[in-house]
Amino acid sequence: MAACRIALFADGGFLAHTTRVLEVGRALRSRYGHEVMFCCDGPYARLLSAAGFPVRPVYSVDREETLRLARRAGACDLRWWQQVAEDSVRSDLEAIDALQPDLVVGDLRMSLTTSARARGIPLVSLTNGAWTSRFAEQISVPDGHISEKILGKRLSSALFPVLKNLLIWYWARGFDKVRTRLGLPKLGTMYDLIEGDLTLLADLPEYFPIVPSPPTFRYIGPIRFREALPRPKWLGQLDPNRPTLYFTMGSTGDAKFFSEAVRVFGNSEYQVLITTAELPSEQFAQHNNVFVEKLADGDSLMAASHVTITHGGNGTIYQALGQGVPVIGIPTMFDQEINLTRVEKLGAGMRLRLRDCKGETLRQAVESILQNPSYRHAAQKLARRIATMDGPQNAALHINHLLLTRDPNSVPGEHSPIQTETPSPMSAATLLHPLAG
Repeated sequence: MAACRIALFADGGFLAHTTRVLEVGRALRSRYGHEVMFCCDGPYARLLSAAGFPVRPVYSVDREETLRLARRAGACDLRWWQQVAEDSVRSDLEAIDALQPDLVVGDLRMSLTTSARARGIPLVSLTNGAWTSRFAEQISVPDGHISEKILGKRLSSALFPVLKNLLIWYWARGFDKVRTRLGLPKLGTMYDLIEGDLTLLADLPEYFPIVPSPPTFRYIGPIRFREALPRPKWLGQLDPNRPTLYFTMGSTGDAKFFSEAVRVFGNSEYQVLITTAELPSEQFAQHNNVFVEKLADGDSLMAASHVTITHGGNGTIYQALGQGVPVIGIPTMFDQEINLTRVEKLGAGMRLRLRDCKGETLRQAVESILQNPSYRHAAQKLARRIATMDGPQNAALHINHLLLTRDPNSVPGEHSPIQTETPSPMSAATLLHPLAG
């Protein structure tokens, strides 16, 4: 097959979404020789340019506004959301018309289900199982949600499934006007904004299980950022016989916990590793057992650690579990709560509520994990599973197969890397070729 043009869309305001499309783009270019370009704007779009790819800016909601809405986990002003839909679709269509791609890939770019279909271009969605209509686990009311404050925990928990269905219906309504103008049918729920003609799940099936699903839903495995970030000079100076903690809050966590970590664990028997991203770090480096970098190779830091303390972002969790390191999570957003609920259920770590996370609580959690080897055993079991799945290469395989066949129901043949050992609720045959259930 001749090389095709593929445009990958992501929100450059968030590290995980940007780096996932970057890794997939690299695999598409290196393995199949496709012409790969990115449509992205935001602070992390520079990673795409630095990797040698052309990048076209597209309209994106301001990062802080997105964070505010995500933390609230509720409705938004409908007129504002309608304008966002108009601006996003317009920007998408301008990019598609200028680049003329044969296929588009989106990582939580909700406007693409409208833009791609308006131009009749195949759409591949890159997402997590919990963001789809097929997620098999019950989603609980977010900690501190407004419904809990108004109704109380028990009544809020009982009514949340109904409220969730109303919210996912409401979020689809922002696209009604633009879709009508483009001659497209209205969407049913927010899931229709996320799922593509082909939906690739960047997950382990046991981590985010889905119900029996059409063959357009495929597990590809976690996609971890492989950028060659520096290994700190002090890494070789660490004492392997001392307990080591790695604190990282990604691009969406609450950095006040760095200060709390230093207060509790500074000048102690612990070795404390911190990556601060763009936050000031001088205040943390006043203790001889605290090691600080703005950016560093996360794999090497996690491999040297006994526990990772994080905000619970999907990328960070998979990075920790990929190294067999148990996790303590302090979520600040709804999706992070879902991530950490699954970590707890699999026995690979624990979740701390944001409002309860004081220094002594954190110390108790660390000691509990270190004293109970079952946490590390569970994390190491997941690490062995992660090692069997190459997410970027699997994604490239399925995208290339769609380009070849133009049939999103067609699954690659016997050499498909999709795993055949699958936990409940999906059977092995369902994962390899999941028939509609």
